[in-house]
Amino acid sequence: MSQRRFSDMSIFLIVFSVSATFFILKSYGSMMLFSATIAYIVMAAMSLFATMHSRADEDYYRNLNFNGLIYTLTATIIMIAVSLLFAQVMARAFQSVLYYPSMAELLAMAGGASVFTCLLAEFVYQFSIVSTGEELLKFAAYTELKARYKSMALAILIAVGFWAGFHAIQAYRNILNIIPAFICGIIMVWLLEYTHSFLAPLIAHGAYNTFTFIVNSWPSLAKTYPLFPVGLSTDDLFIIGLAALWLAFILLPMLFRKQ
Repeated sequence: MSQRRFSDMSIFLIVFSVSATFFILKSYGSMMLFSATIAYIVMAAMSLFATMHSRADEDYYRNLNFNGLIYTLTATIIMIAVSLLFAQVMARAFQSVLYYPSMAELLAMAGGASVFTCLLAEFVYQFSIVSTGEELLKFAAYTELKARYKSMALAILIAVGFWAGFHAIQAYRNILNIIPAFICGIIMVWLLEYTHSFLAPLIAHGAYNTFTFIVNSWPSLAKTYPLFPVGLSTDDLFIIGLAALWLAFILLPMLFRKQ
């Protein structure tokens, strides 16, 4: 790995480390969530280590500029549309309970117990833990396979196929969901290749997961909690600070660094 890669990833590594530490401490009270959080963090750490020793020469560590963010947003919207389309067209076949690790209600109850706290906590958790772990693993596998066998199609088939299959079984509990998951995986590979930034699919994945959480959880959250916390707890302040770090990490380089 070149020195430039370390420089480009330095802010990401710092923000990821701070976020990971916070969520490890806060998920300790729930064994299932704690185990999932540790698994994603280990997945991300091992994937980063693998990319540092990868034989891939292609540069996927470029700064994400404004056009890249627009394409990332577009890819997110397309993935949402694909998921909704398959859910509607094959409603019976796709009737299943969507599962993914969620920090929202645990942190809301520990903090100000509000819709705002739930949604912001979920935004930070999905970006910093879930999408980071999954996308870095897929990124490490895809780039290594592509470099080793000189075949993008084979790399997509193996890396994205494994990722899609795991989601169909573990997250959706329905093997037929491998179809929309595979399509979404291809969209994120295209995003990686177009932007040459490992951040682009990570951001798209985090935004997709956050949108899914809002759609599925908003009705119950709105009935259970007030919109905003009555007072800001330590947890609320940490969550707001982490969200600000992630937003600044995405936006500030785009505004102030050379593209």
